[in-house]
Amino acid sequence: MKGTPFWYSILRGLAIAVFKVFFAIEIEGKENIPYGGGAILASNHLSYLDPVVLGILVPRRVNFMAKEELFENFFFGWMIVKLGAFPIKRERIDRTTYKKILKLLQKREVVVLFPEGTRSIDGTIGQLHAGIARIALKADVPIIPIIVWGTEKVLPRGKKLIRLARIRARAGKPLKKNIASNREITRKDIDELQNELEEKMRLLHREGLS
Repeated sequence: MKGTPFWYSILRGLAIAVFKVFFAIEIEGKENIPYGGGAILASNHLSYLDPVVLGILVPRRVNFMAKEELFENFFFGWMIVKLGAFPIKRERIDRTTYKKILKLLQKREVVVLFPEGTRSIDGTIGQLHAGIARIALKADVPIIPIIVWGTEKVLPRGKKLIRLARIRARAGKPLKKNIASNREITRKDIDELQNELEEKMRLLHREGLS
């Protein structure tokens, strides 16, 4: 991973080793991740481990949001910063966070976003928020739909102890809607990309369960 920060490479390497040995992690669709340029990874959300799994899936540094309380512990805060985390309030995208994400994408970085907005309670995909489509259109970057399975069994919602279980992740083909530079982004543009993302994520989820 040429150009990747030192500590990110070290921690990612350790994560790959641990997840392969203890969770038999299975990754599909790596070829769908762009090797350069800004991109949004839109994933379902089952567990706090999901960003780590996505970091293993992508052979590039990824950036992701984390609740500001997670940075209060010095060591843990240092570690997740090195892994690409940046703090937000109440797990929501406010104006400051929106600008931060746009800046990262314009710098040709990869950003992880969870369109459901929160962790799933039962493993199904909930309603997706349209904010991701709006950001992708504004930054003119592709969205890669991703589905993760099994992290809710390794670190269940509300639990602190990790359990042994199999983890899988699959990345779909990039979604990109080209908008002419001489016109404004419309609500129709946002809705069309949003609907396509939701359709692809639900399809990937169904395929993984069959």
